[in-house]
Amino acid sequence: MKPSHAWQQHGTVSLWRYRDNARNFPGWQLTADAEGCASLLTLLDALHTEGAGASRTLRLSAPGPAQLAVPNNRDARWVAPQTMQLILDEDSGAWQWQPDGERQVLRLGVSALAGLRLGVLDIAAGQGDYSLGHGMEALWFWWWNAQR
Repeated sequence: MKPSHAWQQHGTVSLWRYRDNARNFPGWQLTADAEGCASLLTLLDALHTEGAGASRTLRLSAPGPAQLAVPNNRDARWVAPQTMQLILDEDSGAWQWQPDGERQVLRLGVSALAGLRLGVLDIAAGQGDYSLGHGMEALWFWWWNAQR
C-alpha cells in the first residue's frame, strides 16, 4: 500500500453544496467518474493504513449539467470548492466539515472513513441518493452521469 503522501490523483471528483433549496439535499454532494472513484478508494485505504493525522488534498472539478441532473434539485444555485482536504482524526467517530477559503476540509475518524469508502464504492457501482452525517454536515453520494 502506498502511503497517502505518495498517492497521485486520477479521474474526476466533484463536490458541491446547494445555496438555494438546500432543504432537499442539505450539506455536500459528491460524485466521481470511474477513474476518480478508483483513485479515491486508493487514497482512503492509504489514509487508513497511515492512521490518525494522515491527510491529503484532492483537486475537484465543478459538477456539469449531467452531474447536477442526478439529484435534480431543479434550478438551485450551488457552490463548489476547488480542493478538499481529508484529515484522519484520532476520534474514530469524527465527522466535521471546515471551510478554508477555496478549500473544503473534512476531518473524519476511522468509522466515518469506512462509511465514506462504502459511499465511493456505491458511486462506482452506479448507486447513491443517500448521505452520511446530518443536516449541513451531511455528505450525499450520487452516481456519475456521463451524459452531457
